[in-house]
Formats: sequence, structure tokens, C-alpha cells
Amino acid sequence: MVTDFLLLSLGEHSENCPKTMQSLGRNVMLPLVYEGINKTMNKNIRIVVTKQTSFSSVHKMKIVSLDPSEGSSPPILEHRYKFHLENMSLEILDSKKEDEGWYSLSLEQNTSVHQFCLQLILYEEVSTPEIKVLNRTQESGNCSLTLECTVEKGDHVIYSWSEKMNVLPVSLVNSSHLLYLTLDPQHANSVYICTVSNPISNRSQTFSPWRDCQAPTKTIPWVLYACLVLGAIVGVMILNVIIHRLRRRGKAHHIQPTAEAKSLTIYAQVQNAGPVQKKPDALATQDPCTTIYVAASEPVLEPVQETDSITVYSSVTLPES
Repeated sequence: MVTDFLLLSLGEHSENCPKTMQSLGRNVMLPLVYEGINKTMNKNIRIVVTKQTSFSSVHKMKIVSLDPSEGSSPPILEHRYKFHLENMSLEILDSKKEDEGWYSLSLEQNTSVHQFCLQLILYEEVSTPEIKVLNRTQESGNCSLTLECTVEKGDHVIYSWSEKMNVLPVSLVNSSHLLYLTLDPQHANSVYICTVSNPISNRSQTFSPWRDCQAPTKTIPWVLYACLVLGAIVGVMILNVIIHRLRRRGKAHHIQPTAEAKSLTIYAQVQNAGPVQKKPDALATQDPCTTIYVAASEPVLEPVQETDSITVYSSVTLPES
């Protein structure tokens, strides 16, 4: 954290204000006067604290207006501000990015006016980095790796790599989040360190790359192979059943259904042989001809070819004896 103080006259510009860099999201304390000023101040003063978003801005937002000579206590301020009269400090609760800017404190004492200013810059603290292998190739006993260092939180992050030799790390000429390595078995115990930092925080992570060089190439488990083979067999069986059913259904469309046997009754009259015996009592009830009933079955049609067959039946008369 950098904190400096500067006593300015009204004619000086706020771009000359010293900077203080604080953690975003935390409570921030801004001391707006230097320590020796309290010894020369008396109660006959008036305090005004203002803020501007840029040094070129004409508009200033008034935060505090206080007259200690009247015995007034520090007012209750809005927008997460608290003013501490005992040390002339402005406290900002749960700081946000919008709180960045130039803060000025004016002391009006008798006929003199003194102004103090401070520029507030907020940074998000970096989180612990994570190192992962992006690429790996092996050739002739050597292992080539591409390492990536990443962080989830933090702004204005700077990356640096170092190699841990014995106890002390040795810095590598690399300011990128990527590190390219070519290792051999002599580097089996090598440890690399990625450090991330910004003006208010820093974090580090170590990584041993040789264990990834020794890791076997990822293969498909045998269980997955077995499932694939079994699935292929079942698929072929289902396909065969479908093809067989389709073939049977195709044949059924081309074959005529078996015709039901139909019984045809043929009537024929046959003349009785010999002279007809006429009897008075039988003339009314008997017929000189006898009716014979013959049942004939219709022939069954061939499955493929259909032929129309006509059978002709004639009456036969028996010769007289």
C-alpha cells in the first residue's frame, strides 16, 4: 500500500495528489492531513471534504462540512462514509470501484486556507493461481509441455515463472501466463512456480511437470470396448430380424390366399331300366325318374398361376335292357 500526503495551496492541481492503492471491497481509511498539522490547529477552523472523479473535473461532490469551533459532532454521512475528527480521516465502508477518485480536505483557519488531497485507486486482490497442462508430446525420451497459469480473481495481474532449485527459486525470463518446457529424466525433481501479483496482492502456486510426462496416454477402458462390441452384436441381430420380417411381408403380398373349398351340388336325372310298372296307387306318389345328388369339390387354385377351369356335367341315360 502506498500512502503519501501533500499540503497544497488552492492554486495547485489535484493531479499532483499522492496516490493510495487499497483493496477493493474492504473498508478504506483515507488520512487527509499529515500528522504535524494537528499540533498547530486550534478549534477555530472549518473542515470541508470533497470528492471529484477526475483531476480535470470542475464538479466536486461535498462529503463533509464541519465547524468544530461550534462544538458540533461529525454528522452522519450517507454513501458509506464516516469521518473521524480525531485524526482527520475519511473512512469508506465496503469500497466499490465507483469510490475511486480525488479526495480533498480544506481547513479554513482564521484568514488562511490549507488544502490536502489524496487519490484513491482500488484493486481487486488476486486469488491463488491454478496451473494446468495444455499440451503434451513425447519424443526420443524427452517430454514437451505447455503449462498455463490462471486466476479467477484479480485485476491488473502480472505473471512470473520461476524454477525451484534446491531451496531458492530461480526466476525465469517469462512474463506470460504460458510456460513452454522440454524435459528429460534429469528434470524428474524439477518444481516450477507461477506467481501472480498486482499492486496490492500476490499469490503463488507450485507444479511438478515430470509426473504428467510419466502419466500414460489416456485410453478407452476395456469395459467401454465390451459395451461397444455387445451393442454392435445386438444391433446386427435386430437388423436381421427386421429384414426377415420385411421379406416375409413382401412374399405375402404376391401370393394369393388359399381359396376356401366350395361344395357344388350337381343334379342329374337317370332313367330307370325296364318297363315302367304302373300301379294305380303309386302313380300319384312315384316319379319314373330317380334324382341323384352328386357333390363335387372345386379344385384348389395354384399359388402363383391362376387358371379358370370349367367342368361340364351332362345327363346320362341308362340303356334299356
